[in-house]
Amino acid sequence: MGNSNFITFFVLLAAQCGLWSTAESLQLNLTESCANTQIVYCTLSNITATLSDPLTLVNATAPQLYELVLRDSLILRIPTALIALAPALRSLFMHNCGLNRITTFDFPTGHSLRTLVLQKNRFFDVPENAFVAIYELEQLQLARNMIHMVHQNAFNGLGKLRYLDLQQNDIRELPKSLFEDLVNLEHIDLSRNCIEKIDVTTFHRNLKLQTLLLGDNRFSLFEPNSLEHLPRLHLLDISNSLVNELRLQSVDTLLVQASTLQYIAIAGSAVKVHAGNNQLTSLNITDKLSVRELDLHGNRLESLEDLVGMLNLQRLDVSRNQLQSLRTSHSPLYLPLPNLVHLNLASNQLQNQTLESFLVLQKLTHLDLAFNHLLHLDQRLFEPLVNLEKFYIEGNRLHTFDYEQLVAKHEYLKEFGIFENEWDYRYMRTMLAYLKEHNIQLPVRFTSNNNNGNNNAGNLFGSTLNTLSSGDKVTHHRYAATASSIDDSDERLAEITAPSIANITAINQYWTTRDVLTLIILLLVLLILFLQLFSVLREEECLPSCCNRIARNAHSNARRRLEEEEEDSEV
Repeated sequence: MGNSNFITFFVLLAAQCGLWSTAESLQLNLTESCANTQIVYCTLSNITATLSDPLTLVNATAPQLYELVLRDSLILRIPTALIALAPALRSLFMHNCGLNRITTFDFPTGHSLRTLVLQKNRFFDVPENAFVAIYELEQLQLARNMIHMVHQNAFNGLGKLRYLDLQQNDIRELPKSLFEDLVNLEHIDLSRNCIEKIDVTTFHRNLKLQTLLLGDNRFSLFEPNSLEHLPRLHLLDISNSLVNELRLQSVDTLLVQASTLQYIAIAGSAVKVHAGNNQLTSLNITDKLSVRELDLHGNRLESLEDLVGMLNLQRLDVSRNQLQSLRTSHSPLYLPLPNLVHLNLASNQLQNQTLESFLVLQKLTHLDLAFNHLLHLDQRLFEPLVNLEKFYIEGNRLHTFDYEQLVAKHEYLKEFGIFENEWDYRYMRTMLAYLKEHNIQLPVRFTSNNNNGNNNAGNLFGSTLNTLSSGDKVTHHRYAATASSIDDSDERLAEITAPSIANITAINQYWTTRDVLTLIILLLVLLILFLQLFSVLREEECLPSCCNRIARNAHSNARRRLEEEEEDSEV
């Protein structure tokens, strides 16, 4: 409020000093300002009006004005007189105008305004019955203000409102009856606030909600069934918020990244679920045939049991989980996802796979097995993947791999990740030359530690969400591959095959046969050295058991020599 008072004082002082004409700010000539004889759409900026000199029209009325945009100006109150003189006005935008207050009397009663956008202003609250006079309103945007309090009756009378945007404010509490009158509400954006509580009463009358954005809040209480009654959700975003459990009817796209989530239950259908970087151990979607895309990277999954039956699944990212095998109780031999196109299994605990593991994945074009515990890989394992284009096996403990057969069997292969394995130097050099000859790209990725203690293999899966409409304003994670060209020089090859210690940030936690033999040999050598040391100490009579005897003998010898010397002296 101090800033607003200062601005008002500055405006009045400047007007008195002649820095601008108060008459010009009072009497706005739309015909001249909008450079249009028949004013329908008008955008104005750098306008000044004070609290004591509200904005009015010099040409009496603007009967054809349909949309008015006021931006980058200093207009501290809603231009009530201007709205009254424009009966056909349907859209009013006030962007970055320093607006510091909204009252019940700011709008002419019964005016047919449909869209009201008051973004990036400076008002702190939304009072009771603030918009009751413009009951035809369909879109209301109050984003990027300083709102910290919304009265429980702030939206009374807005039964036709379909779009409500309150993002990027400082709202902490949503009164129970706040959205009760908004029975036709379809889109609401409450992201980037400080909301502490969502319960079953928050949206209990908003049954037409299709888009609900709640990301970037810090809920101290989020009841798991608070959204379970909403039947038509198209997009739900609860990313970067503290939500432990979530239950829904149906949702087309669910974004719940980095939200401490432990369990998801969707009673109906779900097309896309992005729930990376949570604590999920299971996932329950009743209509499994509806699922097209799952991003579950960075969770605690130990099996793919919950995915059985998702026959239409096309993209799956389960990297950075705790998978040791792809087997399930329903299908112990192969992964039963016949329409899968992208599969990311990087940074798990996978070991050797059977030849049937990928038997039914003929449509697969992208397979990432990087940074697992793979010791051996049979090329025949990937023969069913006739459409394979991108394949990654770096960061394992492989010594050999039939890369020539892989290239021969997969005519579409264009990217192959091979580094950070245990290839012999000459073998590696031959492989590089062969792959380069066949125009295969060789991306370079490195491991890094994350908060969960897993290896971050870099995510080549990528976000596949289509570009959202302007109404679906939401931020989601995107991933990209890191690739670089390979130099033929020996120095470059040495850098790739033997990376510096600074680049090594993770160790595969398992033992090979060679590791066991090396340990046994070291123990034998230590045992031999210990026996030799024992023998030397015994020969030198330096063992603890004989130390006292040696001391006694030395004392006796000294005493005997002393007696002999005394006898000689007497003689």
